[in-house]
Amino acid sequence: MTILSVSAQAAQELIDSVLNPAPGSERYSSYGSEIYFNRNLYNITPIASTNYDRLEASAKLRLPPAAYDYAAGGAGLEKTVNANREAFNKWRILPRVMRPVQPARNLSTVLFNRTIPAPIVMAPVGVQTLFHPTGERATSKVFGELGLPYTLSTASSTGFTDVASSNGVENPRWYQLYWPSDDDLTRSYLTTAKANGYEVLVVTVDTWDLGWRTRDLDRGFFPFIDGVGVQIGLEDPVAHQKLGFNPLATNATAEQRKMAALYHTITTSRGISPVWDNLWKLREVWGDAPIVLKGVQSAEDAKLAVQWGLDGVIVSNHGGRQIDGAIGSLDALPAIVEAVKGKVTIGFDGGIRSGADIFKALALGADFVQLGRPILWGLSHEGVVGVRHVLKSLLAELEITVGLVGYARLQDVNATLLVGK
Repeated sequence: MTILSVSAQAAQELIDSVLNPAPGSERYSSYGSEIYFNRNLYNITPIASTNYDRLEASAKLRLPPAAYDYAAGGAGLEKTVNANREAFNKWRILPRVMRPVQPARNLSTVLFNRTIPAPIVMAPVGVQTLFHPTGERATSKVFGELGLPYTLSTASSTGFTDVASSNGVENPRWYQLYWPSDDDLTRSYLTTAKANGYEVLVVTVDTWDLGWRTRDLDRGFFPFIDGVGVQIGLEDPVAHQKLGFNPLATNATAEQRKMAALYHTITTSRGISPVWDNLWKLREVWGDAPIVLKGVQSAEDAKLAVQWGLDGVIVSNHGGRQIDGAIGSLDALPAIVEAVKGKVTIGFDGGIRSGADIFKALALGADFVQLGRPILWGLSHEGVVGVRHVLKSLLAELEITVGLVGYARLQDVNATLLVGK
């Protein structure tokens, strides 16, 4: 039997341990105390709500309608967007009590031979300058501050080098590839990513053609044509050779820049599906570093990923933006875990709105989760400040949930702590 012993503390010592923790002793859950005390001592409240629904509503008021709908919307009648959320409501958390849990909980995990403080990764969200001028610079900076992996999208509005700089030296960076139909471009993108310290390759395999995104279609809103979300293509030296000009040169014309933007967009979404037989082309450039497939929903496809030597899969339906009426990501997760758990790393993306949602996905067997829309809504609230607030809020709620469920280590959390409805 484990008996906890809490030594007596002087009143001031106890107060200081909460209000002014020693460097290195801070906990994610301390963010809640920080919010309360900032309000009572300095009349300062958070820049945005800690509740997702209110956060999104606030972001909607701040953003141009087209930008908001681009992130919030999905394919068709948006039934898959709803399915992602409904899947979480099918599970209820079953807490244990009177267990040996103290304030400090260990959320750390190992992903691809790197220890990170929590199993949370930035999703590869593109066109982030739609939501704040600082875009990917802001989000990558905050993830770097917290030592959490940041995934750069091929549809980024900021280039490889600038994001690496804002993310910080030695921080874990991943690169997400929309696989170009041109092998020369593919090799160039991967080579540049490696040269800038991106260590995991995330290959999105469900978005080789755009879904029927009705909110964007009704507006004719496609930011890539206007040069937003194509920075990687605009900066690429092989693209310059194929175009016959550098669209970023001072003497480049508006017509040339638009042509370069179209070239990048078309080569990465021209309606040609990637196939298993071509994976060797990626491995040839990426070497032994990890390659992960994103967009897997079928256990059979997850098994194929193992057979083809991939290092991981991310269970995702692209936030419900590709196929209307598809399975919710959390509904797909248990079968994939059963099929491949222990053979490859399993990520999860789709519908996470809270720390409790993160807990559920991890309990069902995901090794890590990716965050998309919540971070964008934070970004709309003054860039770095809003992103930091949202990410710290999610980490705090996750840590609190782990403790209140009765555990001191995230590694001990499993599906026995969930009950299906």
